[in-house]
Amino acid sequence: MNKLLAFRILVCVIGIILSIYAYYVEVAKTNDLSYEALCDFNDVVSCSAVFSSRYGKGFGLLEYLVGENHFLNQPNSLFGIGFFSIQMLGISPMNKTFNYVLYILTGGGIVTSIYLACILIFVLKDFCVLCVSTYVLTIILHYLNYKLLHHNVNSHKKIN
Repeated sequence: MNKLLAFRILVCVIGIILSIYAYYVEVAKTNDLSYEALCDFNDVVSCSAVFSSRYGKGFGLLEYLVGENHFLNQPNSLFGIGFFSIQMLGISPMNKTFNYVLYILTGGGIVTSIYLACILIFVLKDFCVLCVSTYVLTIILHYLNYKLLHHNVNSHKKIN
């Protein structure tokens, strides 16, 4: 169980670092249109192109739901920082309810990742290394959350 929790922390830290870098890239590109990020390889593999698109903020949806200038319509990278930070709070294997909430959140994260991957492929026709990396981390976290829930169920069965 300790290895599982250590791996979970590592995945969350990597997710937070990637999300912070994604935010940096978006801000840098906004301030300097000639800025090229480390993840910009060519016209088809460019994370700054994705982050500066309308889908890089509020998932391309919030501007229609709450308005373009609403405080909820933030860069996706800020949602990523929040998501991975909340997931890191789940390091306590004893709180079954919170672990279930984290499992549900990563399930929602996978649905969001599929939506954003479709945007990448079919709308933007781009490949974003940072984006895809966070999608993979979300899937890994979902699996770890499942393992944590499974461990909690089995440990409760042994006690009863």
